[in-house]
Amino acid sequence: MTMRRINLDDWYTAEEAAKRLSENSGREIDVNYPRTLVRYGKITSIDIGKRGKLYLKKDIDAYKVDVKRGRKAKKADAA
Repeated sequence: MTMRRINLDDWYTAEEAAKRLSENSGREIDVNYPRTLVRYGKITSIDIGKRGKLYLKKDIDAYKVDVKRGRKAKKADAA
C-alpha cells in the first residue's frame, strides 16, 4: 500500500464539512451530505481508513446547497 502525505489543514472531517455547508447555505445540512456530493462528483475526498473520509476544503467552501426541494404538486383531475 502506498502512503501519501497530506496537509490536514486542507481537509475537513464530515462534521466540519456539514457545518461549513450549513453556513454557506443558510440551513442545516446533514453530516452524510458531503458523502452524497462525492458520489455525484461535486467534491473531492480521500479515505482515511475503512470508515473515515476527509473532504477537500476548497471544494466545500465553494459549494452552496440549493433550496430544499419539496414534494411535487399533484396534477389536477380533468373534469
